[in-house]
Amino acid sequence: MFETTKILLINNTRGLISKIKETPILYIFFTIMIISTIFMFGFVTLYFQIVETNFKLKIQDVFFMIFLAFLVKSSVDFYNLFVKSQEVTYALSTPVTHKKTITEIFFTVFITNIVIWFSFSTLYIIGLIIFRININYPDLYLFFILGVISAICLGCSICINFFSRLRIRILPMIILVVFYLYFLDPLFVLITLPLAFLHIFWSLKHADESHHNIRRKERINNISQNKTRGIIRAIFYKEITILWRDRLLASFVSTSVFTGLAAGYLYLYGDELFIPESLRALYGEFLPSLFIFIGIFIVVIYTAVFPSLILFLNEEKTLWIIRHIPIKNEKLILGKISSLILCFIAGIPFIPFMLIFVGIENLLYLSWFLVFAYLASVIITLPIGVKYVGKKSDIMLLYSVTMLLLFVLGIGSFISIYIWNNLPYPIIPSILIIILEFLALYISVKISGKILTIRKPMSLDLNNP
Repeated sequence: MFETTKILLINNTRGLISKIKETPILYIFFTIMIISTIFMFGFVTLYFQIVETNFKLKIQDVFFMIFLAFLVKSSVDFYNLFVKSQEVTYALSTPVTHKKTITEIFFTVFITNIVIWFSFSTLYIIGLIIFRININYPDLYLFFILGVISAICLGCSICINFFSRLRIRILPMIILVVFYLYFLDPLFVLITLPLAFLHIFWSLKHADESHHNIRRKERINNISQNKTRGIIRAIFYKEITILWRDRLLASFVSTSVFTGLAAGYLYLYGDELFIPESLRALYGEFLPSLFIFIGIFIVVIYTAVFPSLILFLNEEKTLWIIRHIPIKNEKLILGKISSLILCFIAGIPFIPFMLIFVGIENLLYLSWFLVFAYLASVIITLPIGVKYVGKKSDIMLLYSVTMLLLFVLGIGSFISIYIWNNLPYPIIPSILIIILEFLALYISVKISGKILTIRKPMSLDLNNP
C-alpha cells in the first residue's frame, strides 16, 4: 500500500540530497535567505500591529497569504508530479488501478506540503516569539493547519480540472476561492473544509483525463513543429512553444498589468497606508519612487529572471543532447535568449497602467528603466542558468539572482534618478548606459558559452568548421 507515494518521496529526498552535495553553497545561501525572510515576515507583522498607520495587517491577512501560497504550491507540485510528468505514463500502464496511483501521487503532494508548512511555521513562531508578539497559539495554529489542508486539496483540484478537456469542472472551485477572498474569514474556510475534500475526491476520478489531454496536445505540437529551420530560429521556436504551451506569456501579461495597477495605487496612497503621520515629512517623498522601483523589480523578476533560468534548468532530461549537439555554444545560447523578446513584450503593459497614476511625463523614464532592468537581469541570470543547466535548482537560483539583482538595480536606480533630475539632457547618458548593457550582454553570452563548454565537452559546429 502507498508504494507510489513511498517511491516518489524517496526519489525526491534522494534528489534533494544529491543537489545539496553538488551545490552546497547555493543551498546554504538559500536556507539563510529563507530564514531571514520568515523572520522579516514576523517583523512586518509586529510593525503593523504596534505602529499607528492606515494599513492594518491582521491575523486573517496572514492566514490567507499562507492559504494562497499553498494553493499555488500544491497545484504546481501536482502538475509536475502527474499532469506533466512523462514517468506517470509507465505507472498508469501497470495492473494497479489508475485511481489508486493518482491518489498516491496526491498523498505525495499532501505530505510534502504539510512538512514544508510545519517547518516554516515553526520558524515563523520562533520569529514571533523573538519579536514578542502575543498570539493565541493552540487554537490559531489549528486554524492554520486546517487552512493549509484545504489549500492543498483545492490546489490539486484546480490543477486537475484546469488541464482537463472540460474546464467547466473548475468553476465550483473558483467560486469557492472567490468566496474565501470576499469574506476573508478563516472560520469560513474551516466550515467549507468538507467541500474541499469533496472536490479533491471528485477530481481524482477524472485526473487521468488531464494527463492524457496534455500528452495529446504535446504530440500535436511536436507534429506541427516538424519544419526545417536555421539553428537559432529553430531554438527560438522551441522555446516560445514551451512558453505558449505552459501559458506563461498570458501569466506574464496579467502580472505586468496587476503590478502596474498596484504600484501606481501605492505611488499615490502608499505613504498614507504605511507611514505614520508624524513620519511622513521625513519619508513621504521617498516612498513614491520606491514603489516605482518595486513595481519594475517585480515585473522583471517574473518576466525576465524566471524565464531566463528555466531556459536552461528545463533541460534536465535533454542534457545529454545539449552535450553532444553539433552547434556552437553561443548559437545555442542566442537561440534561447532570443525567445526572451516575447517575455519583454509581455512585461510592457506595466508602463501604460503605471502612467495612469504617475502621469505621461514619466513615460521616457519608466520605459528606459524597464529596459535597463530587463537587460541587467538577463546579463546576471544567463551565466548562472548555464552553470546549473539541467538541474532543478530553480527556486534557489531565483532567490539568489533576485538578491543580486536587487543590489544592482538599487545602484542603477540611484544613478538614474540623479541623471534624470540633474542633467539637462538625461536621454543621452541613458542611451549610453543601454549601449554599455548590450556590450555587457555580449560578454555575458561569451562567458556563458565558456561555462557551457565545461558542461558540454563535445561541442562541434558542423556548419562552421
